[in-house]
Amino acid sequence: MDMEEMQFPDRSFDTIVSTLSMCSYERPSVVLEKINRWCKPDGQILLMEHGISTNLPLSLIQRTLDPLLHRTVGCHFTRNIPALVHQSGIEIVSSESRWMNMVHLIRGKPGEV
Repeated sequence: MDMEEMQFPDRSFDTIVSTLSMCSYERPSVVLEKINRWCKPDGQILLMEHGISTNLPLSLIQRTLDPLLHRTVGCHFTRNIPALVHQSGIEIVSSESRWMNMVHLIRGKPGEV
């Protein structure tokens, strides 16, 4: 089932893990808001996602290639993952950016719903 369509009761899971998937959702903010709701208050949210680099030359290449890559592999390479996580209400406990600031390792916990 498509994650955007899935339904679970709030506060159902101790740990939620997402790896390299936020690029493919039509509405990643909706998915992250659901993850925030589905995680128990003392639970953890572990994300490894890729997105737009803070390296200007690389980000220009990503923006140029994004339409083609979305059509061919269904992936958006230009999403600002840390900003999406922050906007979802998930509280970021720790965050690392790797590989020219394109891959984000985020450990979070549910914020206020």
